[in-house]
Amino acid sequence: MKLSNLTARAIFFVAFISTLIAFLISIIFQYKIFKDETKLIKNDYIEFKKNEIKNEVNKVFNTISAKETIINNQIKDKLKDRVNIAYSIANTIYEKNKAIMSENQIKDIILTTLKDIHYQEKNSYYFINRNDGKAILFNKISKLHENINILNKKDLSGKYFVREQIKIAKEKKEGFLETYFVKPNSTNKKEYKKITYVKNFKAFDWHIGTGEYIDDMQEHIKDNILKDISTVRFGKNGYIFVNRLDKKALVFDGVKLPQAKNYPNDELYKEQLNAIKNTEGDYFFYKFKKLNTLKEYKKLAFVKKYEKWDWIIGTGVYIDQIDQDIIEREKKYTKNILNQISTIVFSFLILLFMIYYISRKMSLHLDKNISNLIKSFKLASKNYKKMDTDKLTYLEFKILGKSLNKILLSRNETEMKLQRYIKIVNENVIISSTDEKGYITSVSEAFCRISGYKESELLGQNHNVVKHHKMNSGIFKDMWIDIQNGNTWYGEIRNKNKIGGTYWVETFIQPEFENEKIIGYTAISQDISDKKRVEFLSITDELTKLNNRRFFNQVIENEISRSIRGDLYLSFMMMDIDYFKNYNDTYGHKAGDEALQEFAKVLKSHSNRISDCAFRLGGEEFGLVFTAEDEEKSLRFAELLRKDVEKLRIEHKTSKVADYLTVSIGLVVRKGKNIHDSANLYKLADEALYKAKNEGRNTVRTN
Repeated sequence: MKLSNLTARAIFFVAFISTLIAFLISIIFQYKIFKDETKLIKNDYIEFKKNEIKNEVNKVFNTISAKETIINNQIKDKLKDRVNIAYSIANTIYEKNKAIMSENQIKDIILTTLKDIHYQEKNSYYFINRNDGKAILFNKISKLHENINILNKKDLSGKYFVREQIKIAKEKKEGFLETYFVKPNSTNKKEYKKITYVKNFKAFDWHIGTGEYIDDMQEHIKDNILKDISTVRFGKNGYIFVNRLDKKALVFDGVKLPQAKNYPNDELYKEQLNAIKNTEGDYFFYKFKKLNTLKEYKKLAFVKKYEKWDWIIGTGVYIDQIDQDIIEREKKYTKNILNQISTIVFSFLILLFMIYYISRKMSLHLDKNISNLIKSFKLASKNYKKMDTDKLTYLEFKILGKSLNKILLSRNETEMKLQRYIKIVNENVIISSTDEKGYITSVSEAFCRISGYKESELLGQNHNVVKHHKMNSGIFKDMWIDIQNGNTWYGEIRNKNKIGGTYWVETFIQPEFENEKIIGYTAISQDISDKKRVEFLSITDELTKLNNRRFFNQVIENEISRSIRGDLYLSFMMMDIDYFKNYNDTYGHKAGDEALQEFAKVLKSHSNRISDCAFRLGGEEFGLVFTAEDEEKSLRFAELLRKDVEKLRIEHKTSKVADYLTVSIGLVVRKGKNIHDSANLYKLADEALYKAKNEGRNTVRTN
């Protein structure tokens, strides 16, 4: 048998078996998918309903908090309005009669008027006390002429509440306080928590007030909230129910009960108690009748305990509808499968005939051309060359081969250019990328070279590995705020390499986004160390390596501005080495230079903080700008520096104050709001230094 015939029959047989198997697998998988989808739909439906009822209960919790706040505020406003009314009445009586009546007559009229004013609340009344603690109107009874002192009267919590009222009246003129007090007409003399508002009545040195008992307020709040809850509806049959922990129903079947009644279903109430053991609330299944029906249906409920009032708040949703939906889906699925079988069988017969015919004609040539095309393409791709199309016999394959050659040629050129560019960038541009938390995910060779670290040492670290300890942390804080808000950040950063050396970079940091979410950051930097070295030399004293007078003029202005903004203390010391001219004349200028260098080391050791800065202002005159909490601590710091200079034990025989090199210090300490300008600050420090020299040297004086 010819190979082509054998191949054609083999293709036909394989196609037949494959198509049959594919058909059977398709049916099996469709059925499995249907079952999985049914289960998933049911689970999704239950989860959806769980979220729905949980959200409804949480909405009620949020509403309770909001409503309670609103009602509390309304009650406070009501108390304030009532006191203002009483104040207005008293003030009107006083103003109309002060010229024609005695004070006692006016007081009697005011008390008679206010004590008879009643409000809807049974426990609401006005009281008046004198601001020295004498009762004027107490529990609706005038005490004006009884001289009763209630200044030391305490409530249940031990608070001197009359004193508190007087303090508010005198200092704030009016305000609220909480206390405990017996309710009017109460027989048990029990004190109840109360919120009170008082206002100063200047004319007679009184304070007028009224209050509301907290338990009365809460009952009013609860009643209002239960009315609101009973109106909540969602979905087709959704409502909220509320029960108490003593098995009393408050809102039942979506209706606020006029009076709490015993919950009628013991088993269902036990389910609720079990569910609220979870502080976040929990679910359970049960059967219950729908609104306006008697038949019970399967239902899912969610309940949660409102701790403050010992309420069980919950709701439920009927889930019987999903079962009916699944039955309908099964019917549709069965019908769909039968239709598919009929269509596939007919198509299958036509397909078999076509496969058999075409396979005999195409098998050999098609296989050969495909094989040559794949082989040639792989070889060309690997070696970056053109494909050999001479072995392709079909015109379509030749055309395809030529098109692929154009693509390969373009790809090869682009790939080579890209590799060159990548190599150039990698070797010469300082680049690093991080994830959204700042951990390094990639670095260029240039980054490794300047930092001294290997790539493996950097990956997974954050940039603190190269952070210089003298960099202001506020710069990095501002940088993170900018880039986390999606902005590009630019700035100059001082870093340290692996061996502790310093290098400077000018850096751009760009956030990387995916689906509008930041997934990382890329930093592109330029080495500006040489520029910074030049800048350093321009602001550094060559001999002592301290900052020079030029840099002082910049720093002092910046520090003054910072102190004024935050109203912070700013300290400035001016120092002069005692009898240094004599030292140079005695020991020579070389020894003098060495002494200045040793003195500079002491200054550096006392200016390690970022906010501290030491300067050589000229000759043997030095300066130190620093921050401290107050003048006393600044003085201790200056004294410590003076003693450390003495400890150098640098011989100075021609000094008139000691056998060793010493320093006189003038110190000025000012808060930001008291600083005029840099010239004034310098003048004050110079005057203090002059005082130190005139008063014996080797000392610290302030101005």
